[in-house]
Amino acid sequence: MGYDVYGLSPKVNKIYPERYNEILNEYGKDGWLDWKKEIPQEVKDEYFELKDQYQTDNPGEYFRNNVWFWRPLWSFVCQHCSDFISLKDADGGSFNDGRVISKTKANKIGKRLSELLADGTVDRNCREYELAKAKADVHNKTVEEKLEELKKTVKQETGKKDIVPNDYPTSYKEQWDEIYATKSWDSDYPFSRENVECFATFCLQSGGFEIC
Repeated sequence: MGYDVYGLSPKVNKIYPERYNEILNEYGKDGWLDWKKEIPQEVKDEYFELKDQYQTDNPGEYFRNNVWFWRPLWSFVCQHCSDFISLKDADGGSFNDGRVISKTKANKIGKRLSELLADGTVDRNCREYELAKAKADVHNKTVEEKLEELKKTVKQETGKKDIVPNDYPTSYKEQWDEIYATKSWDSDYPFSRENVECFATFCLQSGGFEIC
């Protein structure tokens, strides 16, 4: 699962090369490749390379994060932009339901993130996430050891080598659930300066955006 964020009126720094239009004219339909046609693999590769390059040249068009990167990024945005990000905006950014952020707010987010990058706030947040991850990794190692010990016990008592937790006897399944529930998820949500920089640039050049 991921979050696709589309610029509503992105700044165009470079237009598509003529080759891109040639590919669409021959193999496309309504501005996209027509997958019903037989398209040579080298043409597909070329098409996606040209599209990737266009998005690199025009960073306000599209931004994407998987769920693990997006949640801490959007949480950081909401925390530091609470003076103009509404509760509906904040909640909308947690779902793929097409929440629209206006051009005015997008510009404010981009400028605020740029300030936070410059004054060291982003770097401090990165260090906090790294510390939390290190603690979570140590904690989760202990959790995994407990789960492994329980697994050995279940195998010995049931005589089944490949038994999975859902098939454990009820009392052991309850123990497994209880142990697993103590796992820390802090190690799964990364926060990086580079991701903030990319999103700040996107916001400033997006002309407003939609979160899908």
